[in-house]
Amino acid sequence: MGSNSDGYLVPCAYCIALLDFISAMLFAIISGVVFARHGHWSALVALIFTIFWMLIIVVLLAGIYRRKLGLIRFWLVFTCLGILLDGFILFYGLTLAISVNWEGVKITVLPFVGLAVEMTFVYIIYLLYLDMIDYSQSESYHEEKYREKSGCEVEYEEEEEEEEEKPLDRKDLKRMEKQAKERMKKDKAVIKQLQKQMRK
Repeated sequence: MGSNSDGYLVPCAYCIALLDFISAMLFAIISGVVFARHGHWSALVALIFTIFWMLIIVVLLAGIYRRKLGLIRFWLVFTCLGILLDGFILFYGLTLAISVNWEGVKITVLPFVGLAVEMTFVYIIYLLYLDMIDYSQSESYHEEKYREKSGCEVEYEEEEEEEEEKPLDRKDLKRMEKQAKERMKKDKAVIKQLQKQMRK
């Protein structure tokens, strides 16, 4: 990409995609085992969702590698929607558990820690996305400036070549001869005036 983000954002983005893919693989294995043992429809839905999740991660990797803003934007939108859905489910389950049995419920913070980590990942990928936008805009601006400049130079060079290739007419030669004689007369007059001043 050639921007300053190659120092840390791109390697971080690859690590995030790799960790996300490993998490999706583990979740797919667990969902597949649960569906194979119990045959519950929720495990099948989770498995299908996980396969789609893995495809989204592949899209992210392709976007980082090829520097495609559209692919990274697609991953950002999908992940943000997933975080919102997970947060809603967690808070809904928490309020439901509190209303049913407050004393017997062991509330764990791990799902919320997972959401915080996922939001951090999204923020880093978003920084990379913004950096890619800035770089692509500046690059296109410089290319456009160079294109305009080089185009003018080419036209100017072509005009010069055409002028050099055109043969001069007799009228043009006579006019140029008259102009040269007039300049010589003026130069002689100026020289005479200078000589008179020097004699004085």
